[in-house]
Formats: sequence, structure tokens, C-alpha cells
Amino acid sequence: MTEKKFYLEQVDYIRAFASLAVALFHLGGKVLPVLKYGWLGVQMFFLLSGFIICWAIPPAYTWRMMGTFLSKRLLRIEPPYIVSILLALMVHFVWVADYHPDWMNILSHLAYINNFIGKPYLSPVYWTLGVEFQYYVFIALCFPLIRSPWGLWFLLTICLVPLWIPMHGTLLFQVFPLFALGILYYLYIMGLKGIKELSLFGIVITAISICTAGWWPTFAGLLALAMLIIPLRSHRIISFLSRISFSLYLTHDIVGSNLVVYMGRNLPKTFLFKSLEFFTGIVVSILFAYLFYRLVEAPCLKLSKRMSYTG
Repeated sequence: MTEKKFYLEQVDYIRAFASLAVALFHLGGKVLPVLKYGWLGVQMFFLLSGFIICWAIPPAYTWRMMGTFLSKRLLRIEPPYIVSILLALMVHFVWVADYHPDWMNILSHLAYINNFIGKPYLSPVYWTLGVEFQYYVFIALCFPLIRSPWGLWFLLTICLVPLWIPMHGTLLFQVFPLFALGILYYLYIMGLKGIKELSLFGIVITAISICTAGWWPTFAGLLALAMLIIPLRSHRIISFLSRISFSLYLTHDIVGSNLVVYMGRNLPKTFLFKSLEFFTGIVVSILFAYLFYRLVEAPCLKLSKRMSYTG
């Protein structure tokens, strides 16, 4: 258990559920009784990242591997992210009359600077990628500390930072307890800490999350944690949605939301047609995400996997 890695089917369920929830929310679920909570899929992704990024790193990771780790992560997410930015610009030029882009703001997208300066992103999901990137840097620097004998106290200290220091922008510290809960499960499944010790720290970190992030985001994180723990079997549809989850997350608002808005402007304002707009939006978003995955994301994923920590 301390060295061997195995595939967790539960990860597919979280990716599929969270990405679809966020997509449904942006495509019209904001006004529907259950789907209006779809934004909580973001918090599920945060907890999953807390676990899965640690899970993917060699246990013998040292700071000498930092460059390889960050290169693998950037190669995995940055090219699809940049292509989605170009896609968003194209859609803005087509749909928005007299569109004049703020090129400095767009350039700041590339380094996720908007998270720190409060500038708007071209897509409402991009801010979460900025938080994820901050987490990658954190793990690159602190992974050996997390696995150390006092790693739990280190995590708890980081969780407490927003309670001591006012935070501006969208920073990792503000949602770090959600990542930390995922890290705790990593420490458990790798056999590095005992269940009693992890449970105690988990309760404290959950309480901090409620104070910093709120009840609903914390609940979403705990739901993702429960899904990680419960044994789940592979399913074709879940595997498919998991595979395209990042592509769907990146493109659904750019493609699907604009399609729904366009249809809404040109079709009668009835329940039947609004339902047609909603379902058309999600179907087109999934189909486009699959195409985006095949053409853009999958090649980047293959290149990332080819990079070895051993050279």
C-alpha cells in the first residue's frame, strides 16, 4: 500500500458528476430547483485534486523533481486552456457587437494573474484553474513536508492562514481545507497515518472549511470524499464523461451557454422551447467536448504521460 498504485474507479465518478453539474448550472440550471447547486461541482474538483495530484506523484519525490512535476502538469492543462481562450475570443468576436478585447487582461490569463488582481476571466470557470495552478506550485514545494511525520500539523497551519490574514482575490488559501481533506485521504490510503489521527484532523479541518468556504462548499467536498471512499464499479457512460470532463469544463460555457442564449433570443418564450434550448445546449456541449478532447486534450495528455521523473 505504501508503494503500489492502482486505479480508482471512484475518481471517474467524481470527475463525471462534478463537470456535468457545473455544465448544467451554467447552461440554465441556475433557475432550476436542484441544478442551481451545480456550481458546487467546483468544490468537488478541489477535494479530488487534493487527493489525485498527490496520488500521481512518486512517493520518493524530492525537490529535484519539481521541474518535471510542474512541466507535466503544465503540459497537461495549459495547451487546452490556451486553445479554449482562443475559442472564447472567436465566440466574442462573432456574438458581441463592436467587441474590443482587453489584450492585457487576456495576456494575464496565461499566468492566472487575474486570481490575484480581481480582473474578470473570459470564462467563469477559469478562476478555478488559477486556484488549481496555485495548488500545483504548493505541492511541488511542499509534498515532502506533507509526507513528513509532522505533515498533518503543517496542513492544519495552512488551513488556518485565512482566519489570521485577510485574503483578497481568489487564492488557494481560501479553499485550501477542501484540498487538505483530499490530502488526508491520500495519507490514509498510502498507510502514512492512522485512521484515528486522520479523523481528528479531518474534523478540525472540516470545521475550518465551514468557517472559510461555507456550509454548502464543505458539504460538496465531503460528498466527493465519500465518493472516493465508497467502492464503485466501472461504467461506460461514467468513464466517457470522466474522460472528457476537463474538455467539457473548459468549453461548455463558451459553446453551450452561447448557443442557449442564441436560441432563447430566436425561439418562443415557452416551457417547451426553453427545455429544448437547455437539452440542446448540454448535448452540443458534450459533443463539442468530445471533439475538443480528441483533437486537443488527448495529445497533451499523452505527451505529459511520456515525461518521466527518472529521465
